[in-house]
Amino acid sequence: MIRTDDVTRQVFNRAVAMIRGQAWVARLTGELTPDTGRPRDLTWESFFILLQIAALEGDGKLLLTDVARVAKRLDGVQRHELGLSPSATYRQIECALSTLEAALSETIDMDTGEVTPPRLSMPLAELTTHIVADFIPAAIPATSTLSIDSTDHETWSARKSWSKGNRPDTSAESLPEDADPSQPSGANAPGWPKVGADGRLMHTLDPNAREGYRSGKNRRRKETFIGWDLHLATDTPAMGGNALAPLARGFVAAPAGTIKSEPGLALLDALEACHRKPSTIIVDRGYSYLKGQHWARPVDERGITQVFDLHPNQRRQHPGPIPGTIFLDGDVFLDTLPEGLRNLPGFGLGQKASEKALLTAEYDKRARYAFRPFGRHDHTRGTQRYRGPALAKRVICPNHPETQRLDPTTHPQSGCVKGEPCACGATLTLGPDETDYFSMRQQDLYGTTAWKASYGRRSSVESANSVLKTHHGRLSRGSTRVRGTIKNTLLAAFLIAAANIGLLESRYGYDVAEPPADDRERIEPLPSPRSALHRRRAFSRRRARSKDPDTAPPGKPGRRPQKPITSPTQWKRATETTVAD
Repeated sequence: MIRTDDVTRQVFNRAVAMIRGQAWVARLTGELTPDTGRPRDLTWESFFILLQIAALEGDGKLLLTDVARVAKRLDGVQRHELGLSPSATYRQIECALSTLEAALSETIDMDTGEVTPPRLSMPLAELTTHIVADFIPAAIPATSTLSIDSTDHETWSARKSWSKGNRPDTSAESLPEDADPSQPSGANAPGWPKVGADGRLMHTLDPNAREGYRSGKNRRRKETFIGWDLHLATDTPAMGGNALAPLARGFVAAPAGTIKSEPGLALLDALEACHRKPSTIIVDRGYSYLKGQHWARPVDERGITQVFDLHPNQRRQHPGPIPGTIFLDGDVFLDTLPEGLRNLPGFGLGQKASEKALLTAEYDKRARYAFRPFGRHDHTRGTQRYRGPALAKRVICPNHPETQRLDPTTHPQSGCVKGEPCACGATLTLGPDETDYFSMRQQDLYGTTAWKASYGRRSSVESANSVLKTHHGRLSRGSTRVRGTIKNTLLAAFLIAAANIGLLESRYGYDVAEPPADDRERIEPLPSPRSALHRRRAFSRRRARSKDPDTAPPGKPGRRPQKPITSPTQWKRATETTVAD
């Protein structure tokens, strides 16, 4: 539906507060504004404000035609505040986006092969990270742990060809995946697929959109799509802390099927440049499955610790670094580890909570036989010292008399033979080489209670994907209708920023247009959020019938169904009623 009403003062003020006064806007304007010639009719600041207004109003859609309509819907005061006289045309808006795309791109002289760096010194990942989160107040600081994940964004261009067997030409190093074999395909158009500049297949007219996998959802199996992977870094609660709103703190996009280490490391560098560098990141197997030289080691060199899941291909037994030891799931164990604790299964989807608890208990038993970190990890060299389970007082070994005083009901026997060499009291140093399984080592042993509690916090980034696609936005195919990675990434950044605004309002009661007088005091989340976007859609739910008091079982009187609490005011009333009762 085409909007013809005026832009509300609230939306306008929010967009201005998100853009005006930001350091990245001043830096970009200074680098892209020439010293000679006529000044721009549409300044960069005004251009970004128009984009943000359209994103705030679009519910997950940001089209250049809508941005042009926003410029026409502004009243006289708003136009004067943005320096628009009389308005901005579609051509000006499209030209501004194309100019920004060119400023972020390298140029190659086809005759000499000379490569000219981008005109803008700010990389795309840093720019988009500024856009999505710089307006979040210091009173809501970024967490020291961030969860990173990617979600799909499909290109608007029509598909003209299909890969053989529905297998995209992704990197051989990437996570092995299979799409739904029943996914429909069609006949390739003449001359398609084409080969792009990166050597990968092009299936649409978009020169940068590539084919990749996306997870199954809504009872659909994993399938292929053409577009981009949107990599998000979101706030993550501390161990044992309360849940937090999944505010996006960083964002970058890459063509679908791109090896995840490239955009992932670019995102970490952008977070550091924006002064939001995390101490710990939580990632899934799409990142941790990569070779150590491409992901684990570069992350470690940046001084960042990882928490991650392991793929079944990684969970195998190998000879240990010293006699009497084995490598198992990337960690060092005694070779006397009972056989029943060696081949433990992983945690699968749909597994019952009771089954997970029993399996976790088995991993906790196995942890008694493991070598544990001893001393501080050296990020520069990638080395870590470990000490045997007898030195850590975790097993009872006949070759170490001090362990004989341990409680045998809670400390297992090591299985060593008295007088024969064993590794229970050994210390060793593991380095960054693949022979030491550096890419699979982490602080908490895989599968244990501590690991599950830490890795379980990764659900925050999954919530962020839901916020972007369901709750506070409807990002989907057609949300952006431009071609090229840079243009789609920039427009997606403003949509993610709009989703962050929805989270700030619903979970913190914070309005960027009307900040509190004392902005130094930490802002805590509200006890109850307002109803999300998907709860306000035009459909009705079947209400549960109230029980007839005359036919209710003894001691269980009938009750009318209670309406859900959808505002802080209702929460306060419900709390007061409970206290009064």
